[in-house]
Amino acid sequence: MESDSSNTQKKKTTTFPPQRGQVKAQIFESFANTVTSMFSKLGEVVAKIRGEGGSEGNSASSTPPRSSFNSDGNSDIS
Repeated sequence: MESDSSNTQKKKTTTFPPQRGQVKAQIFESFANTVTSMFSKLGEVVAKIRGEGGSEGNSASSTPPRSSFNSDGNSDIS
């Protein structure tokens, strides 16, 4: 009986190489996931820098403050 159990443990499962194109597909899928992750993190960083990503609830307008300079040209010079 011992020979039966030892034979089943010694059986090796045969592994075949992957089907044609699977390795290349896995490489491109991994690369695409990496690039997507990088751009996602980059977007989060840019949003934080711009002040959009925080939980502060900042709803300030992006309009610049009014300047005291007149852009009408040299109208006050005679």
